[in-house]
Amino acid sequence: MAAALPQPARAVQESGPSEAARQAGIPYMRALETAAAAFANRQFDQALQKLDEADEIQQNIPDTWDMRGAIYAEQHDFDKARDAFQKAAKLDPRDFWPPYNLAQLLLMQRKYAEAAAEFKALVPYKGHEELVRFKIVFADLLAGKADDARVVLDAMKFPSDSPAYYFAHASWSFSHKNQKDGFYWIQSAVKIFGDRECYSYYNALAGEGWVAPRLADGSIPTKQDLNSLPTLQDSDQPAASPGSIAPAGPLTPRGL
Repeated sequence: MAAALPQPARAVQESGPSEAARQAGIPYMRALETAAAAFANRQFDQALQKLDEADEIQQNIPDTWDMRGAIYAEQHDFDKARDAFQKAAKLDPRDFWPPYNLAQLLLMQRKYAEAAAEFKALVPYKGHEELVRFKIVFADLLAGKADDARVVLDAMKFPSDSPAYYFAHASWSFSHKNQKDGFYWIQSAVKIFGDRECYSYYNALAGEGWVAPRLADGSIPTKQDLNSLPTLQDSDQPAASPGSIAPAGPLTPRGL
């Protein structure tokens, strides 16, 4: 939630607490931050307990429901996660993250075409354009709609303000079994933006089995010898069988 907390799956500047959370005061924020720390350590029972304490201080804050949704998603209780994100959305209909998280749930359930449609509905939200376009490309590719993905990919801005452009191209490469180009795009993104900025994008690819999960220290493993990797093969099929249902690595409260 707060920028000082670990944010292993998303860019820090996109992860701050809502205005309602900040206005709820210091005791509420302390409870929320303690819950976020427990969440990051996968201590879900402790996190839920702290969220209950946060509710006792101030009810009807979307951040508590966002975090509950992230916990339930980690536990693969998708019905509870969906309900939590819907509650967060009702509390602040202008907030980008609840509808984003609802689209992410569809990705986690491998409902790719539905997820792509939900991500496309997020285009009007300002300030998250690159993330949304990456997710549209990613979901369309997994749904077997490479032509639709290409249209969005070709329209993405370069130079990019985030790793989105690079990982969208990496997704295209891996989905067409071009590992060499895929790892080239990843290495370029990490070199420019650093591991931390790339975590959420890399986790998405790892969740589909296109790349290995992050290393024990959280860093992104990249292929150093690109010449040893396969080149493009004419195929619209994924380069590897899907991995775990959830993206590799921990989720974050404000955005899966």
